[in-house]
Amino acid sequence: MKTTSGTQDPYEKERNPFVNCHTHTFTGDHIPQFLGKKLLPAGLEFILTIRLIIDFFRWYYRVPAKWQYKRPYKAWQAFHFRVKWFLQKVPFITIPIAVVLTLDTLLILFFGYFEGKYHDEIGFQYIKWLNDFMQTIYLLPHPDHTVLRFLIVMALFLLIKSGRKLIIFIAKSLFQFLRILPGPETKAYLKRYISIGRFAFHKSQMTIFRMLEKQYPVDSRFVVLPMDMDYMDAGTPKSGYMKQLEELKKLRRTKPKTCLPFVFADPRRIKDDTSYFAEIKNCIVHEEFRGIKTYPALGYYPFDKDILPLMLWACENQIPVLNHCIRGTIYYRGNKKKEWNSHPVFRQSTGEKGKSEPLALYEINNSNFSTNFTHPLNYLCLLNEDYLKRLLEHYNDESLYSLFGYAGKNLPLARNLHELKICFGHFGGEDEWTKYMERDRFLSENGFTNPVGKGINFIPTALENSWRYNSWFSIIYSLMLQYPNVYADISYILHDENIFPLLKSLLKKDSRISDRILYGSDFYVVRSQKSDKQMWADTSGRLTDLELELITRDNPRKFLYNHIHQYVK
Repeated sequence: MKTTSGTQDPYEKERNPFVNCHTHTFTGDHIPQFLGKKLLPAGLEFILTIRLIIDFFRWYYRVPAKWQYKRPYKAWQAFHFRVKWFLQKVPFITIPIAVVLTLDTLLILFFGYFEGKYHDEIGFQYIKWLNDFMQTIYLLPHPDHTVLRFLIVMALFLLIKSGRKLIIFIAKSLFQFLRILPGPETKAYLKRYISIGRFAFHKSQMTIFRMLEKQYPVDSRFVVLPMDMDYMDAGTPKSGYMKQLEELKKLRRTKPKTCLPFVFADPRRIKDDTSYFAEIKNCIVHEEFRGIKTYPALGYYPFDKDILPLMLWACENQIPVLNHCIRGTIYYRGNKKKEWNSHPVFRQSTGEKGKSEPLALYEINNSNFSTNFTHPLNYLCLLNEDYLKRLLEHYNDESLYSLFGYAGKNLPLARNLHELKICFGHFGGEDEWTKYMERDRFLSENGFTNPVGKGINFIPTALENSWRYNSWFSIIYSLMLQYPNVYADISYILHDENIFPLLKSLLKKDSRISDRILYGSDFYVVRSQKSDKQMWADTSGRLTDLELELITRDNPRKFLYNHIHQYVK
């Protein structure tokens, strides 16, 4: 049956289940204590801890939140309403009171500042006259009455919104340092983690998962991604990753139809715990986990020596590997190591003809150098056989040589990772989409959608330029054009309505990557921007039925297919 537009009705065929390919259910107990380390100034990371935020929410919903159902609170509500009702009927009383409180607060807070800085100027004489006059008629307490003055300021801030805004505006204008306290990163930390606290304060992943389920269609499935933050050098979580994993196994067994968990792979855990590789396989083969999650920003490259055997096993079994690929506030909090000052595989020109040296990585701060681990170009070292051989040569490890069948620089590998099924979580970030759209003067950022275009040519002599200047969007797009099993999800970035015009163009068939774009929300981390139900409503309102069908049902089915469990039913 055709629709009025001449397209096939997506509901005529038997539909694949709806899949949200990027969600989280970890609790506050799984998050390191000092997540603000190397982010908050002046030791605030030891004050504004995750434990403080989580404990506050747990206390609030256990104690104060229940007061609203008690008789004393209801009596207070009724009294408060009657007072407000009376006051709105007598504006000839309330307006003068608001004006007096505002003037009092301005004089209490700023008179001393003006007296010290503008004492000899004419304008200050008017301010002094007003201050003295208000005290003479007993509308402004004398400076000796400190408690009364404090109560006036508190009354203004608690009761008079317009006066409060005026005071804050003047304070910011007079005292420039207030503009940097807190700074942008501190504000981002507070906004994100207080928002996360609304969900992470729950003690059970099951409780969080049920909240997620209720926000989507009844036939929905959810890829649940754990987080192993034990190695990020931000303190010890109350409950470590292995306990988180055991809880996720229970969630999978309780919700076998809707919960599709991935298992986390950190090469440092694989190295420290010789049984963990087997545990990853056990989760996928016997516990029916659907894939592997990596998060390189936590302090490692996605091609780390200890993770390569796992990547080969995943490739041979078509197990999907979902990689975090966006700049964010979850990253390694320890000090930068000397070996991280240059890339282990990629090279740059020395400035002399025909000579090269390791690609220099000049970033110092954690928020900057951690992006070197996240950088999408790193995945060339897995997908591209030539770069994979360079990587093996860098490690010079006989067991890896044997595993991949390395026989020399000029000979092919017996096994490679060309068909490794990977997904770039967050598609590089909404800021990188904006960067791509703005860069119309760069040849390497154009021509992606023509019938023969393959995007950026990742030849060794051009890698430095790509690493430093190409948008992550264009790099990921190019990898998707060049490698058949590279996917990207649009989780988190969906909160930004500006991505939708470009997204719709990517979902056209001639983009040649429309069959490998996945819907994801990043629940509940995205809650600092929007609720999941709001984001899903926005998405379903901006995309056509066929576009939605593609990213939520058809593409996830292919992505989650593997040789062990095959299809999601």
